[in-house]
Amino acid sequence: MLGSGPSMENSQKIILVLTFLVPGLPVAAQQTDPDVIWKGDFEAGASSLSGHCSAGDDQWCSIETIRPQQIQVVADPVAQGNYAARFEVKYGDVFSYYSDARSLMSGPPALWENEGNERWYRWQALWPQDWVGSFPKWDELSNPSARSSAGSFVEWHHDANGGVEHGSAPLYIGAGDSDIWLCLVDQATSSCRENISLAPLQRSHWHDFIMHAKWSSQPGVGFLELWIDGVNVLPKHVAPNMYPGMRNYLEVGLYRNGHIGDPNLLYPNGQHVYGTNGTPGVAYLDGFIIGKTQQSVLNERPWGTPPPDAGPADGGTGQDLDGGTGPQVGLATVGSGGGGCASGGPQLAWLAVPLLALAFTRRLRIRRGA
Repeated sequence: MLGSGPSMENSQKIILVLTFLVPGLPVAAQQTDPDVIWKGDFEAGASSLSGHCSAGDDQWCSIETIRPQQIQVVADPVAQGNYAARFEVKYGDVFSYYSDARSLMSGPPALWENEGNERWYRWQALWPQDWVGSFPKWDELSNPSARSSAGSFVEWHHDANGGVEHGSAPLYIGAGDSDIWLCLVDQATSSCRENISLAPLQRSHWHDFIMHAKWSSQPGVGFLELWIDGVNVLPKHVAPNMYPGMRNYLEVGLYRNGHIGDPNLLYPNGQHVYGTNGTPGVAYLDGFIIGKTQQSVLNERPWGTPPPDAGPADGGTGQDLDGGTGPQVGLATVGSGGGGCASGGPQLAWLAVPLLALAFTRRLRIRRGA
């Protein structure tokens, strides 16, 4: 028996208060998961974009831009929390001595991946309605089918062992005109040795990505798994995803051929390929998190509500993270019943109420010798 009196009444009051308050609290506010390695969710506002370079820092370390409009923190659209990042790249956005146009951002050096590291990653990406996923290839303008990619959005680059980086990164993820793609690069040729179409692109929709990676340059050791909107679009794919003797580091943002948008570029008939605005491309990023386990990225926080027109991403036939079928993913129910980020906040918060009540009751029992 718990007994009665002031102690019991106080406990009941505490539980009653928790019942009203908990539904409004994000999961992250209730507990800190020790398996979460890092968060780059832009919730520190504009200060999220750079300067967070020390071990243990959340948010981003450095940017590669030449004008302030290239990377901005915005309050709309967002996938979670209060802020997301808007990336813009156009002709002339050439940083330092590089040749390609870029609006890129990287995390702290402590995130660099060594041979054998195994990690879970989660992020949300949105490509707007007017997104153009490919452009005429600048050196094959007489061939209408020759196209140049609009660029990657998330990549893991090689570190060149402290020297000048040459060639393409080992892994790129981006969006074309109709699909979301992944490229695993051949180090010798800097071209895709594997170009994998992951899922159809839904413009103006927050695609929710979860990636499981074991980083290795060894065949038969490294692997990738990917879910988009809760659907397993890339079952465990065993392949090298690093270069021998090098580490990988994360970069996000738009990165494309520097000739795209060149106002002086002409077709063979003398017609201009582009206008005079530099052909800007825009995409949005939110909610980046890295963890040691699946659960650390699934349940760190609830996610946003899917748009009204979001339908099943795969007709309900995709494999989920628990090995079953359908788009449901963990407690957060990412993409549940549709191709978007399903709301898991209130459900998860109410689930916490009886757990918290039980904790207070158990503490009282111990105190009273029950």
